[in-house]
Amino acid sequence: MNDEVAVARPPRISRHLLVAGSAWASRIVTALVQLASVRILMDSLGLENYAVFALLTALAGWLTLADLGIGVSVQNHISESRAKGQRYDELIAASGMIAVMLLLVTVIALYFISPYVAPQFLTHFTFMNEGEKVQLFFLAGAFSIGFGVGSIAYKVWYAEQRGHLSNIVPTIASIVGFVGLLMSSQAPVEERLFLSLVAFLAPTAFLPLAALAMQQFRCDYKHSERKLSDTVRIIMKRGLHFWFFAVMAAGVLQIDYIVMSQFLDAHDIAAYNLSTKIFGLAFFFYYAILLALWPIFAEALANRKWEAVRRHVRKYLIFGLIFMFVCTTLLMWLMPVAVEILAPKETIIIPVGFILLLGIYQMIRVWTDTFSMVLQSMNDLKPFWIYVPIQAILSIALQWALVPVYGINGIILGLIASFAFTVIWALPLAVWKHYQLHQQART
Repeated sequence: MNDEVAVARPPRISRHLLVAGSAWASRIVTALVQLASVRILMDSLGLENYAVFALLTALAGWLTLADLGIGVSVQNHISESRAKGQRYDELIAASGMIAVMLLLVTVIALYFISPYVAPQFLTHFTFMNEGEKVQLFFLAGAFSIGFGVGSIAYKVWYAEQRGHLSNIVPTIASIVGFVGLLMSSQAPVEERLFLSLVAFLAPTAFLPLAALAMQQFRCDYKHSERKLSDTVRIIMKRGLHFWFFAVMAAGVLQIDYIVMSQFLDAHDIAAYNLSTKIFGLAFFFYYAILLALWPIFAEALANRKWEAVRRHVRKYLIFGLIFMFVCTTLLMWLMPVAVEILAPKETIIIPVGFILLLGIYQMIRVWTDTFSMVLQSMNDLKPFWIYVPIQAILSIALQWALVPVYGINGIILGLIASFAFTVIWALPLAVWKHYQLHQQART
């Protein structure tokens, strides 16, 4: 018994640097592969088809919601079990059972919804007929659902302090996808978009699903004191709370491509896609730290180690804000060079003002995502229930109103405003209240 407890004892909080380091290395490889993929796609598909590709792959932001928050719920439950030195095999088994049901139900539902949604989503691309739009929409959506459900495996690994696996597997998927894109670029022109979507999305879905299946085989839940059906209910109950927040967050962060699909042309969609991909690489260097800190904070807060959490929040906020400021300054100078490398055959102009707005937005994300992670690691979702729905409504309304007037600048202006009116101050305030209560309890 003592040996089991020793194995499950929470690691020192500096352990997250190992996970973040693997995330950085994996992300560098993945980002280089994805940027090289942009060059291949631009050359093989052309601007119009690339814009369709960008819109369809952006569906992942919505369809990964098919996991109903199960991944985050399981991650926090496992972290809590580890903090108490308890076994958690039944949590893994229950998550696998839920994943199978979700995958079947959501893919079937997508099949029947696609004929109604696809033509409207791709309404401006008149060179495609309705049947092609439905086929491509369903294809991209099904793979995105597979990725969302399969990503439960990544959350399990993060909770087990094996987050390096959650970084390595997506890297392998991106490399396999890159090889597939190279092959599809040699196909007949009329087949390239379809084959490019399969090559790009299929590995990201199948590998995590395979990892989830492997986790089921290794777990031993037969000796659990709790029935598997009871564990399913416990996971689902907390998961639905996280899912509601995720839906609201998607209303804030994933509405951009939906708005663009209705108002902007292929050039603007491609310009936005290229810019956000490049900025996304910079932001992930910080976000990798947050992913690694999540289970560490969950265990630390379960053991009431608030001072360690507070020090790390302060340190990484300073680092993240300075880092994004430097990246923005460099990209204002180097973005034309990057675009010329990625799309040499296309004339894509990205204004300096748009780059500056993107930089400001990313700095806001550093601030809010840090406090968001702290609150979610302690399962306090009340601030999100209150403010994120308001933010989602503001984000949708502002982007819908501003994009027809300001183009791609309207997307970022709407996002910045939605953050400024809500979570940019509400989330830090909620964390501060928790810290104050902890201080009072100590005295």
